[in-house]
Amino acid sequence: MNLDRELLLLDSRRIDGLGSILDAPQHQKSLTLTADDTAPGTARAFTRDVLTAWGAEDLLDHVVLIVSELATNAEHHGRLAHHDGVEEAKGRQHQDEITLTLALQAGIVGIEVEDNSSEPPVPRIASPYATSGRGLLLVSALADAWTACPKQDGSGKRVIAFVKRPETSLTP
Repeated sequence: MNLDRELLLLDSRRIDGLGSILDAPQHQKSLTLTADDTAPGTARAFTRDVLTAWGAEDLLDHVVLIVSELATNAEHHGRLAHHDGVEEAKGRQHQDEITLTLALQAGIVGIEVEDNSSEPPVPRIASPYATSGRGLLLVSALADAWTACPKQDGSGKRVIAFVKRPETSLTP
């Protein structure tokens, strides 16, 4: 088993205990976006607005960066392969979408990004001169846990990350 797969499995085990945050949150809000180059910016603005409304401004920096990276990955890598000129049964071309869901419970923010590709995200090591390829490394560094899994209907995948509020230590 390679290191990337081992890390994804480790995060998957850590996530099992956090699933209720997305299943039964204190607060939850979703946004569906067209998978185009405006999606990451729209996702960042949505995240700022939602976390501010929930009073979770202390988590803004980490959560906004994670959302930005996951939305960018979904926009770049989460599209279905299209064949030019092929129409769907309803007479329209398929519109790739990204769904961002944010949830908050007990000081933990759950982030879920869904896209149309069943290909799992793969962390990679970018060369020092590369202008991309570090997104999942940032997600790994900032999230308390993250994983990816297929959507229940098999139509794509979900990438899930959790960020918890730092423990406040009181000093005398």
